[in-house]
Amino acid sequence: MCGIFGYFSFDSNKVNRHTFDQSLRTMIHRGPDFQKSLFFKNDTVAMGHVRLSIIDLTDAANQPMAVDDKYYVIFNGEIYNYIELKQELAAKGYCFSTHSDTEVLVKAYDCWGEECVSKFNGMWAFAIYNTVENTMFCSRDRFGVKPFNYYADEKQFIFGSEIKSIIAYDPKLRNPNYNSIGLFCREGICGEIPETWFDKIYRLLPGHNLTVKHNKITIYKYYHYKNKTQNISFEDAKRQFSDLFIDAVKLRMRSDVPVGVTLSGGLDSTSIVAGIRQFNNDPVNTYTAHFPGFIDDEYTTAKKTNQYFALEGNPVIIDYGSDSIDTLSRLIYHLESGHSSPAIFPLWKVYEVAKKKVTVVLEGQGADELLAGYIHGFASAYLIDKLIKFQLGAFVSNLKKLAKNYSIRTMATFYLRLFLPSFMKTWVRRYVLKTEDILIGKLKNFQYRYSPPCHSKSCLVKNLQKSHQTTLVNLLHYGDAISMAFSIESRLPFMDYRLVDFIMTLPEDYLIAEGKGKYIQREALGQILPEFIKTDAKKLGFPSPMKEFLEQNKLMLEETLLNKKTIDRGIFDGKKLKKFIHSDINFAKSRFLFRALNVELWFRLFIDDKQ
Repeated sequence: MCGIFGYFSFDSNKVNRHTFDQSLRTMIHRGPDFQKSLFFKNDTVAMGHVRLSIIDLTDAANQPMAVDDKYYVIFNGEIYNYIELKQELAAKGYCFSTHSDTEVLVKAYDCWGEECVSKFNGMWAFAIYNTVENTMFCSRDRFGVKPFNYYADEKQFIFGSEIKSIIAYDPKLRNPNYNSIGLFCREGICGEIPETWFDKIYRLLPGHNLTVKHNKITIYKYYHYKNKTQNISFEDAKRQFSDLFIDAVKLRMRSDVPVGVTLSGGLDSTSIVAGIRQFNNDPVNTYTAHFPGFIDDEYTTAKKTNQYFALEGNPVIIDYGSDSIDTLSRLIYHLESGHSSPAIFPLWKVYEVAKKKVTVVLEGQGADELLAGYIHGFASAYLIDKLIKFQLGAFVSNLKKLAKNYSIRTMATFYLRLFLPSFMKTWVRRYVLKTEDILIGKLKNFQYRYSPPCHSKSCLVKNLQKSHQTTLVNLLHYGDAISMAFSIESRLPFMDYRLVDFIMTLPEDYLIAEGKGKYIQREALGQILPEFIKTDAKKLGFPSPMKEFLEQNKLMLEETLLNKKTIDRGIFDGKKLKKFIHSDINFAKSRFLFRALNVELWFRLFIDDKQ
């Protein structure tokens, strides 16, 4: 896990070595163990790397890494199946001088070309420079766990793990993308789209490769979801799920540094520690956000889980105190954008505490979007599938079971939120939420230019694929940024592509049944999970007292959003915003105000001091 930064000139313009080195070091939190820049072809190509040492801690594994006097690579991430790939490549005659996954990655590219990424089980953003042909091959992992940002024009291509490096190298690129910021203010859309909050700086989308050849950039999609439903018995599906999941956990335990687990009171992180205990009985540190005074605090359950599996539990006490705004500014600095919920505060604190003992953490991110965990959001799609297939008895039966845990109104609302046309969403914001008219000037007009492909015939699977390519990618964006702020590598067993491919081809009834989501997960892992976890149908997650947070910081909110500097930006209507702040703050209003606060803090961090 590291940070990458690179430059490729299209017109023989030389890179500024000193500025490049300084720009690379804006990401030193991603790689505190080693930093280095290399320059090629009369300084028209540059590659920089900051390293967080995880596998092969020797200097031989430092980057940029030269391989066979032909390739140089900068790589952020992990190839978990590097040992198996190394054996396969050795059988083909390849030799290795390190024990790193980085060298395996490059020799896989030499062997299989751009198709090598289909062989990788992992998370990655990398660039391989071919010094002989003066070409570059870049890639981002299938689901977007690791970031790849870039700027390109007719003269140059600049890329990096973080935008901070790009704008540090060329400060003229510090310009707001008002369309992207406007989408965030309205719908919380952020890390899942190609546009960043900086004009003309983009993200390489998940599952995409980028090549630089003959001074021309080509981007193409290499990964596609499986869509054909397979004919498999539930018993066979359970066995395959269990085998795939436990192997996914086992691969992600490969490390030369200490590994821990973020543990909630829920099914997903408990499944991970249960999986670990199938092949590893060593002490394992777990980290749980603890909210004293909250009825739904998950630490009570996590404590039982720690005792059940003989884990070393570390409760992390969370509050939204007087330093929340300073913390929010630090979060935005690392996110390079905003986030829609104070739920990012607990994660920040958990990583801060975890760093004292571990460098790698396993986490349950990705399970909900894969296995219909947010049942209130996916239940309607499942029920529609029953109607489409004229399975009326199953429709009625499942509706009754689902309604025991979730109201029909809630399920319908979450479904409509996904599929309402744009003009209807605007109508709701203007006349129901009263937020649309607060956005003025350059935020008044907006376009949502990204529509992820979802080709399954199943309404439920379409919803899962859409969530996997939107909501989840945004969660991965902030998960990577916050973990890297503390030089921690976050590993996600539920993002194993073998598991994703398998789940996307299962019948809907294997995912939702008995009024519960994640049905196959509960059944497949039933023998290794505690009973108190298996029987819980509802998902809690981190408490997110957004209303309380804003009320406790109302003076700060007014001072930040109603001051002259903010109003003079011409993006918020000051009078309407003031009236909005002074009205009764419900959840919908607090969500908008928190987003507006994020936007203003971002401007102060990245735009106001533009040089």
